[in-house]
Amino acid sequence: MKERNKLTLQMSLLFLVVLVVFGVIIVNEKLSPLKIPKVTEKLNVYINDNYKDILNNVEMQEVEYKEMKYQTKLVSKENENYYFYIYYENKKITDTYKKDYVEGQSILNYQKDKIIEHIKKKTKSNYTITMSRTLDKYTDSLKEKIITSNKPESLKIYNLEANITVSKFDTNHITKTIKAFNDNLTSKSINPKTYTLIVTNPDNEDIAVKINNLTSDTIENDDFINIINDIINKKKSNLLSNYDIDYEYLN
Repeated sequence: MKERNKLTLQMSLLFLVVLVVFGVIIVNEKLSPLKIPKVTEKLNVYINDNYKDILNNVEMQEVEYKEMKYQTKLVSKENENYYFYIYYENKKITDTYKKDYVEGQSILNYQKDKIIEHIKKKTKSNYTITMSRTLDKYTDSLKEKIITSNKPESLKIYNLEANITVSKFDTNHITKTIKAFNDNLTSKSINPKTYTLIVTNPDNEDIAVKINNLTSDTIENDDFINIINDIINKKKSNLLSNYDIDYEYLN
């Protein structure tokens, strides 16, 4: 009997706690729109204190209450896909300025998706695309192009990874196949900064080599056949070091 009463009391307390929690959530949801003007004032002060250097380049969107916190979005006047968020929660203000605006994650993700879409449309193939660096690591002129370009696939700002099919796993065949692959992409205005290429032995799929940090200039250079020869022969030569190329045999 005592155990039953104890269990009933525990269930009642649990129900009360749940009821109170949900009550607080509902009250906050109802009152949150009324607090937006006051929160907007706080965020305006924060923006003016912290982002003076970019105020002429961005526009502040309306503050909204979402996922139990207030937020606004500062959007670049040059490209609406270049932005960062500011949050107000529990009387504290946080933002994504460093990640989304300084390092450019917002615009780089947008341009990356455009690159993938363009390459797939032009080549009918799916390649792995990764951006070569964060926005703040580019020169000012290239940074501006990244923000404003409608053809990001033509900018040398990304790495393209692909599996290369060769008819024979030797120096000549691999060299010619990679050159043809690069020429094909270049003719379609696809200009990655670097390539990561995986070449598999057609006679033995357990043998495959992954070549990193190839560039169009390297591929077009007269030294390229010697570079491939060193890789096929598993050398760590000065030639590879000079062109900053590394490789690894897989499997």
